[in-house]
Amino acid sequence: MQKYSIEIVPKQIERLKYLPRDVFTEVYVAYIPGDKYENIVEASKSLIKDGFNVIPHCPARTIASKEELDSYLFQLSSNGVKKVLTIAGSGQNNIIKTENPNNVFSNTLEMLETGLFEKYQFEQINIAGHPEGNPMDPESEKNLQLKCHWLNQHNFNSSIVTQWTTNLESTNKWILDTKEMIKSKFGKKISISIGIAGPAKLTTLINYARICGVNATSLIIKNKKLGLRNLIKHNPTEIIDGLRNYDSLHFFPFGGIKEISNWVEKKQVS
Repeated sequence: MQKYSIEIVPKQIERLKYLPRDVFTEVYVAYIPGDKYENIVEASKSLIKDGFNVIPHCPARTIASKEELDSYLFQLSSNGVKKVLTIAGSGQNNIIKTENPNNVFSNTLEMLETGLFEKYQFEQINIAGHPEGNPMDPESEKNLQLKCHWLNQHNFNSSIVTQWTTNLESTNKWILDTKEMIKSKFGKKISISIGIAGPAKLTTLINYARICGVNATSLIIKNKKLGLRNLIKHNPTEIIDGLRNYDSLHFFPFGGIKEISNWVEKKQVS
């Protein structure tokens, strides 16, 4: 049976009762701009007590200071968190430092280089990947290499967890290119987990694409061709069946956790 991970925000914890635990082995807790890190800590603590493997987000541009990052990581570690996902995020700190010297972290690497992740001895530090590019980072592939280099230097296990994909051709090429880069430059395995949007209306995905910085062109074309805006749903199987050489899949439940659970049940029966 294939295993998946899923990403939620704290308010979705109660919905996890619908989730088949034998299929979804890891729960990522998203830390979105405007939330408080204390809420992520409490959500992670609750999920661990409930038996989930929890991986909270550490978004560089959302965290206000090194002191706040220290407190956040201390509390995560104290409550049993073993793995984290470090991302740049889309918080208010996405400004050139010379323009605003109070912005402590403008990218993931600056946050990693604080020494705090080694201090709290996490078993694994995951990083973000962008198979279709990152509109907030025109040098996303260069920066991916820099993060991989840091992880290799500091002997951390890691997985590259990608934004949810809509383009099979570019994603499959990115997977091969990234694995070759890792093998040639670092000689070690960093697994690749491909982001997948769960079952949802195409119009819902288009709206999320704009928020997340995902290229929505293919979704828009498909939506116009079908012409039934409020009825047609995205089927994750259409993307998954065309993916190659990935290590695992990571779900974004834009249409709801129950929808993903129903999709898994139907997939197991078929």
